[in-house]
Amino acid sequence: MLMKRFTRPFRQLRGKLTLSYTLTSVVTFLLVEVTVISLILWFASLNVSSIIVNNLKPEALQAAPYFVHGSPDREALTTWLHVINAGLPNQGPLNQYHPIFLAAVDTQGQTVASVGTQPIPSDTPIQAQLSPQGRANLLAVLSDVKGTTSKVSLEGDGTRVAVIPIVGIGGTVQGALIMRTAQSFIQILFSGFLQLIIFSVIIVTTIAAIAGMVFGYLTARGLTRRLQKLSAAADRWSRGDFSLLTQDASEDELGQVARQLNRMAEQLQNLLQARQKLATLEERNRLARDLHDSVKQQVFAVSMQIGATKVLLKRDAAAAEIRLNEAEKLVHLAQQELTSLIRELRPVALEGKGLAAALRELATQWTQQTGIVANLRVEGTQTLPLSIIEEALFRVAQEALANVARHSKATLVQMILTTTDDTVTLSVVDNGQGFDTARQGYLGVGLLSMQERMKALGGDVQIESTPGKGTRISAQCKRLGVGTSDASVVSNHEDANVLDPFRGAERI
Repeated sequence: MLMKRFTRPFRQLRGKLTLSYTLTSVVTFLLVEVTVISLILWFASLNVSSIIVNNLKPEALQAAPYFVHGSPDREALTTWLHVINAGLPNQGPLNQYHPIFLAAVDTQGQTVASVGTQPIPSDTPIQAQLSPQGRANLLAVLSDVKGTTSKVSLEGDGTRVAVIPIVGIGGTVQGALIMRTAQSFIQILFSGFLQLIIFSVIIVTTIAAIAGMVFGYLTARGLTRRLQKLSAAADRWSRGDFSLLTQDASEDELGQVARQLNRMAEQLQNLLQARQKLATLEERNRLARDLHDSVKQQVFAVSMQIGATKVLLKRDAAAAEIRLNEAEKLVHLAQQELTSLIRELRPVALEGKGLAAALRELATQWTQQTGIVANLRVEGTQTLPLSIIEEALFRVAQEALANVARHSKATLVQMILTTTDDTVTLSVVDNGQGFDTARQGYLGVGLLSMQERMKALGGDVQIESTPGKGTRISAQCKRLGVGTSDASVVSNHEDANVLDPFRGAERI
């Protein structure tokens, strides 16, 4: 739990970007630091002789006062060499000198004073401690009357010997300062490298982490704010509200995406408006067909019965009465048809109610009109988010019940309304005579109208029917009314009794 709470900020985009910038800054700073130090040490390795000479030259100048009239002060030189030996590790960028000996010699190469881990005894020729190259360097330094020659040689055992002239006040060479180091320069470089890295890594890492964190936070803050605006707009669009557009005047990719989404929202709004107009036109055409196929035919039949009655009134009153009774029945049927069509024009049942309550009232009224028992079963308790879905499903139920009344010869109808987190499904099942779905042209105007309604919402209508075993019509769509429905067809009536869906159903 504690770990989840700690890592929660880093699961968000702002936390991820901040952490990414921080790590990138730290790694970049460290790489730059290592590169710079490596270049410095590489340059130093190429100029090792110059570095050693430059470190010892100032010390050699301080030794001149101890050589007075060719007679050096041994005790003072020894004391001075101890001071120099103690101070050498703190001088220069390569501060790891560990002299085997640091000696001052006269012009003959005799040791005047010496300190170090293996000092040379006084009055001892120092040539015995040097290699041939070292002796040649010493001779060259002492032979230079100008006192400008300094030499550094690499010995066979890996040590280095530096010879620096001690120049007096008159410009004459009084002797030489000789140092032999026990540690090779490669080790000095490596040790210096480690010291610099260890010393600076904490400071550099801290500065880089702070800079990366601040920069990452500010950058991520701007991005997340822009993405939140896009998310809010997309959420409104998903609910069918295209009035909100994103305002992003930036010229970068995110700004371009925002403008493209705005254009898409405008096109979707225009498309929905066009579909609504088309749906209105289709509804008018359907009502015109229904009026033509039902009410108009019944009114024509009534007119025929009245015409026949006029003829029979003078000859056969009984036959005329029969004709009038038939006309009265036809008028009653026309009234029922008109009532049904008017109810379809304005689904009053949905006003102020949910779809389930509206379907219950529809089933009750339909049962009273047709004498066919209708039941409703509601599965799931979540309400629908958009009235357009409720209206479409209500229309599907009306059309399905109208088809049952006209064609099925059923005695029982079951309506099943199922809602889940993602989809809503309305099934209408009857135990009527059914029909053959394999024959061409089995879809009438009513069934086609159902499919058009649901496809306009991104859904679909599945029809199952077998002669003598009833019919099932299932309409399904997303709860948000968008996307392509991938509903599977409900169970086949050939494998189950058609009355099974009515078990445990709510009786209307």
